[in-house]
Amino acid sequence: MTITRNLRVAVIGAGPAGQAHAFGFRNARMSDALSDVEIVLDTIVDPDTVLAQTVARRYGFARVAADVSQILDSGIDAVSVALPSSLSVPVLGSLLEAGKHVIGEKPLGRSGAEAAELVEIARATDRVAAVGFSYRRIPAVAQLQETVADGAIGDPLFARGHFFSDYALDPASPMTWRFDQEASGGGTILDMATHVIDALEFVLGGVEEVGACILDTTIAQRPTRDGSMAAVTNDDTALIDLRFAGGAIASVLSSRVGAGCPIELGLEIFGTRGHARYRFDRPNEWVLYQRDVGEEGTDAPRTIIPGPAARYFADTMPMAARGNATGYGEAFVAQMQTFLKAVVDGTPMDTSFEVAARTMRVIDAALASARERRPVAVTTPSEN
Repeated sequence: MTITRNLRVAVIGAGPAGQAHAFGFRNARMSDALSDVEIVLDTIVDPDTVLAQTVARRYGFARVAADVSQILDSGIDAVSVALPSSLSVPVLGSLLEAGKHVIGEKPLGRSGAEAAELVEIARATDRVAAVGFSYRRIPAVAQLQETVADGAIGDPLFARGHFFSDYALDPASPMTWRFDQEASGGGTILDMATHVIDALEFVLGGVEEVGACILDTTIAQRPTRDGSMAAVTNDDTALIDLRFAGGAIASVLSSRVGAGCPIELGLEIFGTRGHARYRFDRPNEWVLYQRDVGEEGTDAPRTIIPGPAARYFADTMPMAARGNATGYGEAFVAQMQTFLKAVVDGTPMDTSFEVAARTMRVIDAALASARERRPVAVTTPSEN
């Protein structure tokens, strides 16, 4: 097919998340919807230029830059941002004001107020402004969402979601921005629970109230680079109760001190006629139970393995045959394909700043509920 458009892309942040973005951009043209677009892998931006050079070489980017200012006046069209929360807000704002399309890592800032600030900047432009939320791009999760939306389990009644990791379990692991409330805006509640909340809202619609929230810090101090000890000022574990506008209730449990769980996200949605379940440690399948399917006494949950008909599957798999496993890498490819398709079409992405800001308002309500030990309504922009 004839190339009709070039899109120059850059990645800001050469750490693990930035490398996932670079991987997604490198493989984005696997989508038929982008077959006439030349995706030019332009720049990796990071003050650690040695790391940036390594990442650029690994993923095929042409050059590196040490500072965001070096790409603001360039011909780069679309930029992904993978920075700590305290740094992402000014960078995303400056990129939008410079006319760039942007996609950031979750969360969108450190609070609902910072997210609202970015929404206003985005609304003043005609640029695509989005946040990744990569887990909803996994074909099994996308297929689960469509099946629930089609009424396969009846009306949703209650749900449960979790995200466990053990990256912070060792008390000797050093103090970083992730353990500082001012720098991060929250611990596991922002780092991990946001993924679960987005996935549940993806399936069930918007949250209207946080019924309760409990935050716990397991390791109160961590060593610094100079050998002293610093206080951990955010949560290692968060437990959140939610009520959705559609009537369903849900619990969310996230923890970064989950022994034996390097990374595990799970969803369970129960309705009037069945349930649906997904776990990231079995990423290529999901479970569906329908109580009115099959003869009485023989009904049981069944495991569904997505294939090419599932959203994102065919566009991200090198061998798009049912049974070949999809997972984390394919989710980032699908994320960048969706972003670049929105840029080409001039349409908002389904995880726009407005959607990400809604998740941040849920987090604000959860933090208020934890402080005040009471239910807190999730505000809408007009109520702020």
